[in-house]
Amino acid sequence: MAEKMPTEISPEDAHNRRRVNLNPRERSQLIAEALSDAARRMRFSTRGRRALSSGGFRGRPGQRAQQIFYLVSFVVMVAIPNIGAAIYYGLIAADQYAVEARFTVRGGAAPKLDSLAALTGVPTMQIIQDTQIVVNFVESRAIVEQLDQKFDLRRMFSRSSIDPFSRFNPEKPIEKFVRYWKTMVETSVLMPSGIVVLTVRAFTPEDATKIANGILDASEKLINQMNDRMRRDAVALSELEQQRAGERLTQARIALEKARNDEGMLSAEGTADAVNGLISTARSDLLRMQQEYETQKRNVSVNAPQMRYLQNRISATNEQIALLQAKLTNPTEKGDAKAISNVMSKLNYLELDRQISEKLYSSTVTALERARLSSESKTLYINSFVLPVLPQEAKYPRRFLIICGVAIASLLSWGLLCGLSTLVRNNIAR
Repeated sequence: MAEKMPTEISPEDAHNRRRVNLNPRERSQLIAEALSDAARRMRFSTRGRRALSSGGFRGRPGQRAQQIFYLVSFVVMVAIPNIGAAIYYGLIAADQYAVEARFTVRGGAAPKLDSLAALTGVPTMQIIQDTQIVVNFVESRAIVEQLDQKFDLRRMFSRSSIDPFSRFNPEKPIEKFVRYWKTMVETSVLMPSGIVVLTVRAFTPEDATKIANGILDASEKLINQMNDRMRRDAVALSELEQQRAGERLTQARIALEKARNDEGMLSAEGTADAVNGLISTARSDLLRMQQEYETQKRNVSVNAPQMRYLQNRISATNEQIALLQAKLTNPTEKGDAKAISNVMSKLNYLELDRQISEKLYSSTVTALERARLSSESKTLYINSFVLPVLPQEAKYPRRFLIICGVAIASLLSWGLLCGLSTLVRNNIAR
């Protein structure tokens, strides 16, 4: 009889045979473990599918709106600005040519150093002020009107070949044209040298060069006007001072002449010297007569005619001396009202006033001559050492730099916005 081969038992049949031999408690435990294992497997498989399909965010509320917000903000903040900048600066924006000129404002005479210039080496305040006058004039309405009348600036900046965003509307008022002018003309002062750097932009090389030369000519004209005004003011002031000094000298001479006529003497000093001479002579005669009287009194009676004659002469001489002294100083109330001492003070004051007036008049005449000589020289002038040259290549707009700048700025702004929105959403989800 053939030997029977043992039959092979699968793991599942063995498990079922063990399950048949289990008691109810063990059977319920196995059922619970199987259900728990199945639930765990189902949960893991669902998470994996969700993670693969949506990146792990589909379960959060508003994820779809967040994605739409990212897309729309990227289009608005990145795509549109960069496309617009590339189209405008790459295809539409008109070329702008720049012309540079450099000059200084200097005076005809060497300026005196003030305390600030001596300490820092900065130009004197007068030179800085004159330079700032020219710089402000270049940016003012006055030069715009001058150049508009000379070159028709509105036509230069409103040609049809200029792109609409850079073109100026010639129908706009002068105030807006001045603001537009300030965007096309730039001035700066290099310190401490005081050099003025002038940069002019236009849409053709010829226009840029013409405008730069026109600005230099207008600035030179302004300096010449300032020079003319200073010269006229200096000469007019000197002439006025000379006129006043002449009138004062005339009045002083008239007053002195009138006083001389009223007092009846040309010079109080001369009259005083003459009176002093008379007094000295009278005193000498008096002394001689007194000596003669004393000598004859020893031999002749005092009642003798010659003795009485000498006495009368001595008395008359004493009275004469008293009158002459009174005429000099008026020492008593009985003296002469027009004493020479009083007249001398008056005449000396008038003479001093005349001398001062003559010196003042002489100084004003000298000042007038100096003002006339200085008016023939140039007080201020513009020293242009870098003249405008016709440009050969457009310098503005800087297309590549502007396009790259717009791209970087838009990406940074969009990234910042996305980061803030994500941060806010995560805080709200918590």
